[in-house]
Amino acid sequence: MNVIATLGASALLTALAASVVAIVASAAGHRFANRALLLAGRRAIIATALLTTMATVTLAYALITNDFSIAHVASVSSRNMQLEMKWASLYSGQPGSLLFWTWSMSLFMAAFTSITVPKIPWGAAHTVATMGAILCGFLVALIFLASPFRVSPITPADGQGLNPLLVDPGMLIHPPFLLTGLVSTSIPFVLGVAALLSGRLDAAWVRHARGWALTSFLILSIGNMLGAWWAYTVLGWGGYWGWDPVENSAILPLLPMIGFLHTLIVQERRGMLKTWNLVLVLAAFALAVFGTFNVRSGLVASVHSFAQSNVGPYFLGLMGLTVLASVILIAWRLPRLHAEADFDALASRETGLILNSYLMIAIGLVILGGTLFPVFSELLRDIRVTVGPPFYNDVTAPLLVLLLLLIVVGTVLPWRGGATGHHVRRFRKPLIVAAASWIVLGVLGMHSLYALAATGLCVTIGYVTFREYFIAARGLRAARGASWPSAVAGIFGRDPRRAGGYLVHLGVAIMAVAVVGSTVYQQQTRHIVSPGETFEVAGYAFHYNDLIAKRPGINGIEVEGLTRLEVTRDGRNVAVLEPGRRFFTNFPDQPTAIVAVDSTLARDLYVFTQGWDKDRKAEIQVFVNPLAKWLWIGGGVYTLGGLLAFGILRRDPVRATSPASGAAPADAEPA
Repeated sequence: MNVIATLGASALLTALAASVVAIVASAAGHRFANRALLLAGRRAIIATALLTTMATVTLAYALITNDFSIAHVASVSSRNMQLEMKWASLYSGQPGSLLFWTWSMSLFMAAFTSITVPKIPWGAAHTVATMGAILCGFLVALIFLASPFRVSPITPADGQGLNPLLVDPGMLIHPPFLLTGLVSTSIPFVLGVAALLSGRLDAAWVRHARGWALTSFLILSIGNMLGAWWAYTVLGWGGYWGWDPVENSAILPLLPMIGFLHTLIVQERRGMLKTWNLVLVLAAFALAVFGTFNVRSGLVASVHSFAQSNVGPYFLGLMGLTVLASVILIAWRLPRLHAEADFDALASRETGLILNSYLMIAIGLVILGGTLFPVFSELLRDIRVTVGPPFYNDVTAPLLVLLLLLIVVGTVLPWRGGATGHHVRRFRKPLIVAAASWIVLGVLGMHSLYALAATGLCVTIGYVTFREYFIAARGLRAARGASWPSAVAGIFGRDPRRAGGYLVHLGVAIMAVAVVGSTVYQQQTRHIVSPGETFEVAGYAFHYNDLIAKRPGINGIEVEGLTRLEVTRDGRNVAVLEPGRRFFTNFPDQPTAIVAVDSTLARDLYVFTQGWDKDRKAEIQVFVNPLAKWLWIGGGVYTLGGLLAFGILRRDPVRATSPASGAAPADAEPA
């Protein structure tokens, strides 16, 4: 008997029992108004988190001690793996990733139970019971369908090791952020369900969901950006987003969450969009479950997905149950989801926020449709038609331009409309900036319609953002006599959601410029050269010196072959790059690329080696990606804005207000 496997499996079984207790105790406590049972339900959620933590620690111990009698350990780890990569192997396989998913979810729910549930007596029982049901659903799959503690009948002397594509330091940060971001959508979901079950359909649930939704938005965004960085620096294909079906599944839950962060403000201020906000949080979690199904079903081919198994149909059923329950709940409460106010004017900030959320859903439907199109084509015509990057690029390009336009318009429009003359004054200078940008960019040689439109709008976003900061800081200087640095900091302290949201918009604009530059104006070439030969790309000379072979002997790597390139321009040394290939002992047919990048603010020289022959003649591919570095800079600005939107610099107290009064609390500006 394997003690480690028994301990881990027992912890999961007990966690399942605790989640059932949370459901039963909360339901009974609500039915009979029994505080002891309600408290028992909350404690059961915390107990579930502790038990899944125990199971996770147990599996980590098995990986560290090379307990290859456990099938998961033997399939993803080996004796020559570094300690940090052994930790990464915990969530690399299907059972391990499901355990990490469930563990992360239980931690979120335990934190929510401790922080927020005591503040919502109207929905405490409903949220705890819903959380117990969700945890129960995932624990059943983890225990009975994909157990990470399954013991093999034969214990190998060594494990197989990680999939070569996963042997990278990025494995330590990208999957944890992405998986945690996906499970974090469960918290706004349970609040929405509690609002529907309890009949508390005013802005109360939205106010409590706001911080958790912002957390989910931020973690999901970072997870997707880290995925782009990993694809760019590890996979070796010259890009950072390939519209892979699993990549699509990762970004889908983020889109309704972004929409919710915009439209919740309208419900807070005006008592409107009650149904729509519920739809958004329910859709975000349903799409997170869809991602779990898509990765594990083998339904759509992907380099990221696990092999087809019986876990896929189970999660399809779980997703269907989630959608069905959500639809039934909304239909049940629909007569009580009427708006408390009407639009005062079409040209208002409310309209901009609503259109933004509609656009997020439109983008999501395009991505979801493209992801599932091969399945539908096979069902209807018995032919699997693959949807590739050209489709997504062509369809999302105009949507990106529209998104940038909405950011400009939403920033400039006032709440509840205004006189025509007021609109003219507010829009006059942004229109001049946009027109001037388009003229200058056209003169400089930018002739792509979408690139021209997007870049000009990005410049305009920068202008209107800094104009808003300047106006707010000038007001603080006049009111308090503060210095300019103190006044700028005061903007984020007094009105964090608005100021942080504007910074997020600025980050989006910077990233959009990087996307335009690195895709529309990307140059690439491929050359086969012998040692001592030189080739040129975009004015840069690449001199191939020789092939270098190294045998690191860690993490399953047998050989690293590096092609040493000296890069010059106009006789000046630019960089020395060493792209190559990495070969693995246990995966001889799966070599991976070693990417070399020389990055400046203007461009990236992105180089990788396709291979070489016995005479060391190498096939080298070079990409020149203009403005690519700004993608990561924009991502940093975006993340900083999201962090500041939490109000970490806040000093002023928040003023309460009724939803329909029209008087805004200090933190009720757009995110």
